[in-house]
Formats: sequence, structure tokens, C-alpha cells
Amino acid sequence: MSSSELLDRSGQQAPEPPRGLWHHRDFRRLWAGQTVSLLGSRVTELALPVTAIVLLDAGPAQLGLLNSAQYLPVLCVTLFAGVLADRVRRRPLMIAANLGRASILTAVPLLAWLGGLGVWALCAVAFATGVLTALFDVAYQAYVPSLVAKERLVEGNSKLQASRSVAETAGQGLGGTLIQALTAPVAILVDCAGYLFSAVMLLRIRTPETPPVRPDGARPSIRKEIAAGLRMTLHSRLLRVIMLHASWYNLLWDVVLVVFPLYGIRELHLGPAGLGVIIAVGSLGAFGGALSAGPLGARLGVGRTMVLGMVVASAATLLLPLAPGSGSATGQLLLGAGYVLNGFGIAVFNIHSITLRQATVPAELIGRVSATFRFLTWAVIPLGGLLGGLLAAAVGPRAALAVTAGGLTAGALVFLCSRTAVRS
Repeated sequence: MSSSELLDRSGQQAPEPPRGLWHHRDFRRLWAGQTVSLLGSRVTELALPVTAIVLLDAGPAQLGLLNSAQYLPVLCVTLFAGVLADRVRRRPLMIAANLGRASILTAVPLLAWLGGLGVWALCAVAFATGVLTALFDVAYQAYVPSLVAKERLVEGNSKLQASRSVAETAGQGLGGTLIQALTAPVAILVDCAGYLFSAVMLLRIRTPETPPVRPDGARPSIRKEIAAGLRMTLHSRLLRVIMLHASWYNLLWDVVLVVFPLYGIRELHLGPAGLGVIIAVGSLGAFGGALSAGPLGARLGVGRTMVLGMVVASAATLLLPLAPGSGSATGQLLLGAGYVLNGFGIAVFNIHSITLRQATVPAELIGRVSATFRFLTWAVIPLGGLLGGLLAAAVGPRAALAVTAGGLTAGALVFLCSRTAVRS
């Protein structure tokens, strides 16, 4: 199936001018708000584990708990968030989630200043912000098709992914520098400012959002609405295949997220700033993937492009455990190459996976289908955090990364052999 054939199946409206999204004022506002908030989020993504490691002397198991607390809300609220996103306007939900996240994160520097910060407090903050992030992300993916016409979805998702990549590059590098200069808890205030800016940009969007309307005027129970989203998603063989392999990737990639800071700081002696730079260069690859996703999809087809992205992203992790210690140039080159290739591949995969759902799912169900997909592919992430902590404690960070990279590559090869995905 070609990209144009896929997108023609959507019935979404086209509010923007035909010149493209560079000239779509409200899309630019959404884009700017997301870019800045993601910049701050990348600072916090590094600052939370570094706070636990440096300030609280956390061990591998505690880091696994902290990581799990960030993703556990996916199990608790995502399906309900999908129902809510299909019942009410999505933009107000996104604004409220941003304001809530900004408020909650201020607790970290405040508790650090008062001397009351501990690992359990960090876990509570991570869980609370994770609840609002789950709500925001479901509403966000459902909102984009109401702002962007079907023929611009690949363009819109590519631009949003490109800005995410730029934010991650600057955010991780800036995060490491701010943590080293100001301490990790204070650096989190950058994230608070980013969420506030995003809320302001969303408030300035003028394109009207039509409230959801039930075809029969009725409102079934939450349980029935969740079941409808599950049926719509699970009855699609293509979505089932993609969800299975995305879940496997998310499980093992979260092991990498937990283990790599320990590996970089304690075995490779990179320091917070060096760790931030290595992780940040991965977003350079994601930026390239965002720019390449459209042309690759047009040339190879959606299915082959998704599979290519997953294979590249997974196999790239094999480079990480090969890095020699003591901060050598060879080691940094291997780490950087691994993160660049991983970022490229996963960006290509994500752009076409998201666009497929937005373009083919009816507007009245897109919130619940997005929530179902997110729930089933992210529900394994807390297990990955715990697995990463236990694996690193049992065999050491380097061996844990080697085992994980082998598992990711094996899963990608299975995906490569899937006719359903390749022919989509």
C-alpha cells in the first residue's frame, strides 16, 4: 500500500491552506509549544535519575522503581483517557495537563531546598506527572487530525518528530550542563517553564474544534466505550502485528534507559555532561529519520519503511556494550553511532505507525484506538524498568546492555519476516 492510498482512506476535514503546514498558523503554534515543552522534558528525563544517583545515592533497584513510576500511569489511566478524549474537546485537556505537570514538578526543587527529598518522593512526582502525560499524549494524537488535513498527516507528524529531535538534542545536552552547574533538582524548573509555554501556545490556537457528537445521541458506559476501542484495534491484523513488536521494543529499550546512565557514569566515567551529550546525539539521527520518513514511505511503501526503521533502531543497540572504558574516543564514537542509528530508525517507524492510525481510524474512535495502542505497547515499560535494575544488579551494566541488545535485534528480525507488516 502506498502512502497516498493509505491517507485517502481517512475522512478528516482540511482546515489549512493548500500551501502546506509552514503556512498554517495554528499548526505552527502547536508545533512551537510542543518543541519548547519537549526541550524541558528532556532535561527532567535526565535530571530525575541523576538526582537519585548523585544526591540520594540510589542503587540499580531504586532506579528501576523510579523509572517504573514514570510509566505505571499508562496501566492506570490511558484507556480512560481515550474515552475522555473522545467525549470532550481535546485542546482543553492538553492545556490542563500542561498546567498540572508544571505545578507538580516544582515539588522536586522545593523538597530538595527543604531537605525532604527522597527516592519515594521522586517516585511520587514521577507517577503524578506520568498520569497527566498519559492524558496529554492520548488527547494530542487524537487532536492532530482535527487540525491537519489527511493529505498533510505525514508532513505534520514528520515536522513534529523533527522538532522533537531538535528538542532532545538541545535538551539532553542542556540538561547535563544545567545539572552540573545548578544541581539536578533546580534544572527541573526548566521543564516547568516549558509546560507553561506550551499551554500558552495552545490557548492561542484559533481553529475551532468541533465537539464530539454521538451518532445516536447516546453515551454508553465507560466500560463499553473502552471495549469499542479495544475491538477496533485488536480486530486489525496489521495493528496487532505492529503492537506486538512495538511492545517488545519498548520493554527492552526501557532496560537500556535504566542501565545506560549507570553504565556511562560508573563504568565509562562520562560524567553528567558527557552522558547528556551521548544521549542527545541520538536525536540527530531522529531528526534525519523525520526528514527521510516521507520520501522513504513514498519509495518503499509504509510497511517496508516501518520494518526498516525497527530493524535499524534495534540493531544499533549492539554498539553500546562494545564501548571501551575510560572515556576513550573509540568508545564515544561507538556510543554516538549507536544512539544516532537508533534515533533514525525509531523516528521512521513511529511517524508511519502514528500516521496509519490517524488516517484510517474514524474520528469518533481515534482517541480510544490511540489509547489502546499506547496502553498495550507501553504497559510493558514498567516491567522493563524493573528488569533493567535487576539485570544490572545481577550481571553488571555492560552485560545487561549486551543481553538487551541481542533481544532487541532478535525481535526486529522476527518483524522483518512478518508479511502483514511488510505488505501494508
